[in-house]
Amino acid sequence: MLTLYSYWRSSAAYRVRIALNLKGLAYRQVPVRLLWDGGEQQGEAYRQLNPQQLVPLLVDDEQPIAQSLAILEYLEETRPQPALLERRP
Repeated sequence: MLTLYSYWRSSAAYRVRIALNLKGLAYRQVPVRLLWDGGEQQGEAYRQLNPQQLVPLLVDDEQPIAQSLAILEYLEETRPQPALLERRP
C-alpha cells in the first residue's frame, strides 16, 4: 500500500493527493505536523524516512520517493493508467 506523509497546508502535498485521487489509488495518509513542537519533520523518526526532512514523501513498498514532481513522475511510470497528462504521438 502507498503511504503519503503530508501536511494539510502544503501545496506540494496537495498536488500529490490530487494525482493519487485522479488515478484512483488507495493510500494511507500520515500527517506530519510542521509547526508542532518545533516540527515533526525534524525528528529522528522522520529523518530516517526522509533525510531532506520535507513533505510530501510517498512510500511504496518501503521505497521512499521525495519531492512532489518526482512522486508524480514515479506514479506515471509505475501506474500509467489513467494518465495524468494526455499522451501525444
